[in-house]
Amino acid sequence: MSEFDPQHLSLPPWKRALHRAFPERHVMIRTDNGGFQSWTLSSMKQAAGACIGVVMLGILTYSMAMVIWVDAVIDAKTAEVRDAQDSYKQLLAEVALYRDQIAEVTRGLENNHAVLARYVAPESVGEPVGQPEVGAEPVPEAWEEEAGRARDALLAQLAGMEEGMAELSEAHHLLGQFDDFELEMRKMVLQRDLALDENRALTERVTDLEDLVIEMETAQAALLEHFGAVARTRIADIEGSLAEVGLDVESMLDALSVEADGKGGPFVPADLPILDKPVYEASVTSLNTYVDRLGALRGLTDALPLSKPITASHRMSSPFGVRQDPFNGRMARHEGIDFSAAMGTPVLATATGKVVAAGWRRGYGRTVEISHGMGVTTRFGHLSEITVRPGQAVARGDVIGLVGNSGRSTGPHLHYEIRVRGTPRNPAQFMKAGQHVFQG
Repeated sequence: MSEFDPQHLSLPPWKRALHRAFPERHVMIRTDNGGFQSWTLSSMKQAAGACIGVVMLGILTYSMAMVIWVDAVIDAKTAEVRDAQDSYKQLLAEVALYRDQIAEVTRGLENNHAVLARYVAPESVGEPVGQPEVGAEPVPEAWEEEAGRARDALLAQLAGMEEGMAELSEAHHLLGQFDDFELEMRKMVLQRDLALDENRALTERVTDLEDLVIEMETAQAALLEHFGAVARTRIADIEGSLAEVGLDVESMLDALSVEADGKGGPFVPADLPILDKPVYEASVTSLNTYVDRLGALRGLTDALPLSKPITASHRMSSPFGVRQDPFNGRMARHEGIDFSAAMGTPVLATATGKVVAAGWRRGYGRTVEISHGMGVTTRFGHLSEITVRPGQAVARGDVIGLVGNSGRSTGPHLHYEIRVRGTPRNPAQFMKAGQHVFQG
């Protein structure tokens, strides 16, 4: 639809924009009967198809992005898990070290206690502890100093162990975070699996759609090939039938194209998306060639006298060729066919043409002569009445007169002739060819 079309201007703005973005497209193929078969892709259908394609592409892109993002997050969480595992192993080693230190400190305390007990224990039961017996040997000061140093060392070790235990408490907190990391990682893996499943389903859907498109293209290509085969067969039948008559089909087609009606108008290229696909291009081109050839042959057969001039009850009373003259009995050439029929039986034009003569003709009586172009004429003699006038255009089957007994005739009949560039031809061969052409 043109931008300046009144119908286009009466549309709402959104419909005009839709028509500009997605103009209506037509696919047309000629049929073997000279008509056309067309398919129309409306703007709404094209827009709907484009929207569906964009949505499918968006979903597919989003799914792929989600898969990539989830993989990156899982890799990061996996690295964190590995770091937490390393820290956990290091903490286990430190715990073992602290356990060994505690055992060593405990043994030191026991030894120190044993030493002190040996030097400060009373000699007998019942005496107060720490008060030596009169006259007993006092505890050397060196032993007291050694015990103090051991005590200080143990206190230092205990302080270090307290710091280590504080670090172990912090490590325990880290281990709790490790459990949280593991749970979150499982969630991310689950999301990744869901995204992969969705992406796989979308990929399968796209593959199914691509297969469907390929099947449709293959079926349409096969349909075009079938149409081409039908057209080729029909062309061969028509050309074979006309060749049996002795006609030069190519020269008659050339003459017909010269005599054809004028054609013209501005060139507006047809927007046929089907021609953009290589799988169709050769088939459509060859099919158009066959359709053009078949159309030309159809035009030729319409202009050729291939039907009978009488369809009512009749019989052939005299064939084409040499015969004995009905009046003088001598051998003579008969340049047509005689159809014996009742007086007043309608006589029909046998092809499209123009009346070039309508009146009395010596030997023929009342006669009508029709020119069909390409040098082909038909002549109808001995009529009782003429129903056409010179210059009148007629079509196959139009009544041009009535059977009579005018002129050099022995009784009611029609004398029918076919001439090609002035040379008489046997009408029986033309009518036989017409049976094959029109039955096909």
